[in-house]
Amino acid sequence: MAHSLRHLARLAALVTSGALMLAACGSSSTSTTSSTNKSAPLQTLTIGSSNVFPPTLNPTANASQAIDEVIDYNVLQHLVQLAPNGSIVPVLASSYTVSDANKVYTFTIRKGVKFSNGDPLTPADVVFSLKRVYAPGSTYPYGKIFDVSSVNQVGSDQVRVTLTTPSWNWLYDLAAYSNGVILDPSTISTMATDPIGTGPFKVTGEVSNYSVTLARNSQYWGYKPHVSGVVFRYFSNANSLNAALQSGQVNMIDNLSAPSDATLFKSNPKYKVVSGLTNGKVQMTLNNTYGPLRNKLVRQAILFATDRKAIMDAASGGYGLIDGTDTVPADPYYLNLANEYSYNVKTARKLMAKAGYAKGFNLQLVLPPYFYAKLAAPLIVSELGAIGIKVSVSTIDFPLWISQVFEGGNFQATIIDQAEGRDVSNYGTTGYYWHYAKTPEVASELTAANAAPTKAQWIAGYQKVLKQITSDAVNDWLYIAPFITVIDKNIVGIPTTAYTESYNLSYVGIGGSIPASAQRLGYLS
Repeated sequence: MAHSLRHLARLAALVTSGALMLAACGSSSTSTTSSTNKSAPLQTLTIGSSNVFPPTLNPTANASQAIDEVIDYNVLQHLVQLAPNGSIVPVLASSYTVSDANKVYTFTIRKGVKFSNGDPLTPADVVFSLKRVYAPGSTYPYGKIFDVSSVNQVGSDQVRVTLTTPSWNWLYDLAAYSNGVILDPSTISTMATDPIGTGPFKVTGEVSNYSVTLARNSQYWGYKPHVSGVVFRYFSNANSLNAALQSGQVNMIDNLSAPSDATLFKSNPKYKVVSGLTNGKVQMTLNNTYGPLRNKLVRQAILFATDRKAIMDAASGGYGLIDGTDTVPADPYYLNLANEYSYNVKTARKLMAKAGYAKGFNLQLVLPPYFYAKLAAPLIVSELGAIGIKVSVSTIDFPLWISQVFEGGNFQATIIDQAEGRDVSNYGTTGYYWHYAKTPEVASELTAANAAPTKAQWIAGYQKVLKQITSDAVNDWLYIAPFITVIDKNIVGIPTTAYTESYNLSYVGIGGSIPASAQRLGYLS
């Protein structure tokens, strides 16, 4: 899968949001009951969001994560979707099979599903939606990431997708990214303001730069959320957002802008602070072509000199996870390599001397204008100073960071939340901005892993790459970025992680409870 191409295609649109966004078979859904939670009267849930206001409500026309947060999974659904625990679950497909060594996927389309306008979902709608990604003039923001050779209806209730090459990642891409949304062909012209989907909610209004309102979809085929509707309220100032929760203007904050703000709510019994993980790897990216950083021993010294626990405490209030490489726990090939470079200044100094830099060198650290980078930088300066590396720090606007650092490669070191899911393939992408010397070798290893006949062999291949890039100290992986939600204490059913760009509210409720199956998938009980 061309993850890096998807990542690059999204960057321009992500500038405004201030973020670098960068195989089961034959399963049946554990979350398709049409029952309704009846333990309390329905209320409207108001979510305070620090995201930007969506530039459109059409996720197939714009890459802004603010669109996916509201529309994806909530209004528009996929054949399969990613649960908060990282598992892939059938949704508009009641089941699926995989054959021909991960090259042919056959989906049985769920019966009895209607779009919110009453139109029935048909296999023809699925074929239309998936083919639309590749149609001439397509505006889909993720490009042709699916590597699809053909999409065809089979019989009365199935759709078969044939890939150009075998892939263990394709089903994840279909589930996790909004290229996978299934559309009503008759409603394409109104998607910018009124997307029509099969999800638990439908759009009922928006106020520019202020709010987007969703109502419960009476046509919904699945478990019905225990709210009458949802309002996403947008705040450009974290203090105003915190005050809105404290005053009761909103029921929850979907993700704290500054994790340290959790202390405002943690000891108050009116609220719950829910902490989970994201796909984001907060890292000090090292330009492997810059002078001393060409030397693996120098890069290893930097990793030994970095006190990641202290940095995570300072930058994210202690929330997050240190795992020491380019993966997160939701990845099937997850490895925790945090102990490979345990904080050890003595070892770092020995490596610097062995590399011929006993007296150190100068290093320029250029930052994007984000809190985690600004809070981590002083510790980096101090810690690398202890082994003779004299770090100078500058901060630039994000558009300049994109053009100068990410696209131009004109930097020595930077700190960024590398937020794309399953992005280890970037280490096999020629020209990627850290300029890893062994990129061709990694590309070959990833190609071989993706063609592996078994899942175990695929996982082993990816883990081999993780061990290699960690041994080579390509970057300094600091910690996995946290996802911190603050909610009124009676709210249930919110996702406890942010492994997708959707904020899936399929099980949300004010009061009451959620099914045990939803709890197992990672929704808050």
